[in-house]
Amino acid sequence: MIRRLSLLVFLSLLVCLLGTMSVSAQDSTTGTEGLPWWNDRVFYQMFVRSFFDSDGNFSGDFQGIIQKLDYLNDGDPNTTADLGITGLWLMPIFDGPTYHGYAVTDYNSVESDYGTNDDFKALVAAAHERGIAVIIDMVANHTSSEHPWFQESQTAGSAKDQWYRWSTVNPAQIGPWGQTVWHSRGDRYYYGVFDGSIPDLNLRNPAVTQAVYDFTRFWLDDMGVDGLRLDGARYYVEDKNKLASSAGNMTWLTRYYEYIRSVKADSFTIGEVWTGTPEVKLYVPGALDAAFNFDLQTALVDGIRSGQANMIASAQNAATRSFPPGQYGVFLANHDQDRLMSQLNGNIEQAKVAAGLLLTNPGVPFIYYGEEIGMTGKRQRDDGCRRTAFQWTSEHIVLPYDSGQNCGTNEATANVEAETGDPASLLSTYRDLIRVRAASPALRVGNFDRLSAESGSVYAFLRQSAQETVLVLVNLSNKADSGYVLSAEESTLSGSYTAEMLYGESEAGALEVGANGAFSGYQPLLELPPFSTTIIRLNPA
Repeated sequence: MIRRLSLLVFLSLLVCLLGTMSVSAQDSTTGTEGLPWWNDRVFYQMFVRSFFDSDGNFSGDFQGIIQKLDYLNDGDPNTTADLGITGLWLMPIFDGPTYHGYAVTDYNSVESDYGTNDDFKALVAAAHERGIAVIIDMVANHTSSEHPWFQESQTAGSAKDQWYRWSTVNPAQIGPWGQTVWHSRGDRYYYGVFDGSIPDLNLRNPAVTQAVYDFTRFWLDDMGVDGLRLDGARYYVEDKNKLASSAGNMTWLTRYYEYIRSVKADSFTIGEVWTGTPEVKLYVPGALDAAFNFDLQTALVDGIRSGQANMIASAQNAATRSFPPGQYGVFLANHDQDRLMSQLNGNIEQAKVAAGLLLTNPGVPFIYYGEEIGMTGKRQRDDGCRRTAFQWTSEHIVLPYDSGQNCGTNEATANVEAETGDPASLLSTYRDLIRVRAASPALRVGNFDRLSAESGSVYAFLRQSAQETVLVLVNLSNKADSGYVLSAEESTLSGSYTAEMLYGESEAGALEVGANGAFSGYQPLLELPPFSTTIIRLNPA
């Protein structure tokens, strides 16, 4: 299916991208129409170790990212071969003993496999030159059991004894998902909600909190990052048997958020609060700028697989009701989940629909590296198969941490080299949709209103900003739909509208809106193609 950008969209894109050639959006806390700067961004979640190896040591590194930045965004608004990414989330980059980085031994030094602190600064500078903001994974809940702090804390009565939670008897608590959380060491027990190898810091201890503040300032000030993704944000502080989202946790995180803002007022803080929306919304605003929306992610994948629009609508309505406008992260998969293509059983057309839903959503979109080319990966022995080497070409690259797992990677057909020149590829779909979003204020910051479509497989909604109104039609079915009809009992529309195709393959019909913004019987296209996303700008006649 060939997508076409109108001349007006292309010119709007030039204006938009020229305005983001530098990191000027981070010079102010506001972006388009008063929303924060991060609502104008599309973020790319990257596992540094898997992205690109510049020195042949079987590990991706900062210099490798610098060499491949043009793939993400070449900084030239006149080109269309780059992905158009304007935000980068780097999974943990601190020094530590594990491949994944969530076990930290030194918060002020980068992982040696990735390079040096100066290499990281060079990456931030190169990203900023291309208009890409950089946020890092902040692991404040726990350290590695090999961290010097924990090593010292094992001696009862030592200076670091109260930096972790120790008990002389086994409290025998059961964790939030039924796991063991108290682990033995010598004749005592220590608390670690995730695993014994990553003991939880005792953040009720003011000295520990100050240490967290100190290394947070280091990354925001000295290293120049634009924000933080807070790992495991439900679990920082426990209140007796309340091990997740306790009152103490909320108090600590609120103060930490205030500290972050005092260091860098325009920084972006997004949290991993992996639970249902009714609990997640308690963190935003006040404790976080935004939080990842796991309920919506589940609904998007389930709705795409089933072809049922109502499955998506329920979670989307909850998101728009629960969070300040646009202040949640929307995503299709992350490093702890099976890759989207594996969940869709390799269905490329469904993956394109998923891209359409992601990049027309009111939230802040995050793309897990490799989703844009359709990489596969399911959990096997551990999470390594979800974090395999990025597929630049058809060459099969086995990294040390996933060796022997037979991850079933699909680099033979899903790779950048093969998809770059193919206008029907998944990569081209992502490139086109990101550019449409970049050129559309309504898609970036507009409000959301679902429309009735009289078809269970058609998901239709309006995105409206002060500057424009955009209609989005998504056909979740593998069959063309000519029976859908759009209607609204009320809306903020008024009068007559002409239709301008921003993304799709045919011309759309005009819309007449009655009293109170009501309309019915509107069928902008005679037929919606199967597994398709159509984006239409409604211009007042």
